[in-house]
Formats: sequence, C-alpha cells, structure tokens
Amino acid sequence: MYRRSSVVAIWSLLVAGAVYLFFFEPGKSGFFPGCPFRFLTGFTCPGCGTTRALHQIVHGHFGTAFTLNPLLLLAIPFLLFALLRYSVIIMRGGIPRPNALPAPYIYAIFFIILSFWIFRNTPFYPFVS
Repeated sequence: MYRRSSVVAIWSLLVAGAVYLFFFEPGKSGFFPGCPFRFLTGFTCPGCGTTRALHQIVHGHFGTAFTLNPLLLLAIPFLLFALLRYSVIIMRGGIPRPNALPAPYIYAIFFIILSFWIFRNTPFYPFVS
C-alpha cells in the first residue's frame, strides 16, 4: 500500500508541477530559484535551462526547449520510460527489481553529462549565448 501511494504522490506532484509551469514562466513570474552554480561561478551547469525548457515543453515548443537544454530533451523519454515501468509494476502489486545498471552504462551517463557540462560553456555552436 505504501508503494502505491508513493506512485500516486509522484504522479500528482509531476502533474501539479506541469500545471504550475504552464501558468508561470520561469524568470518572469512565479517562484523559481536561480542556479547556485551559475550564481557563484558564472558558468552554466548541466541543469541550467531545465525549468525554462520544461515550461516550453508544456506549451508544446520542443525546438525552443531543445535550445535551452538539449540534454533534458534527450533524457525525458528514458526518464518517462523508467517511471512508467516502475509505476506499472507497483500498481500491479509487484516488487520492482533492485537497480542493477551495469557499470559501463553508469560510466557512459557520467561521461555524457560531464561532456555536456564542459561543451555548453564553450563559445562553439550550438552553445553560443
């Protein structure tokens, strides 16, 4: 029962967040804290632009969202698949398997995020501000 209520709570929070992002534009209205890494260093982190990109996604502007944070737009299908899979298993009364992502995949994800972090702070296309 605890797991099912957790799944319902997660999906409810996602829907509430999407509704909030639909009505309030980051940087112009609503409560959206800034990036502490960017504030302290002046550089962008891998998550910079995520809130603005999600605002564009809920409005159906995927091209604009991609320019704000391409890594997010590429990661969303994988994240949604994982959450949907977990939700279906829990709601059917099953017990999900423990996370067992092989080490090469973990290293690949780390390399992709680190590379994105470095290259988005360069003056090269498509990361030109």
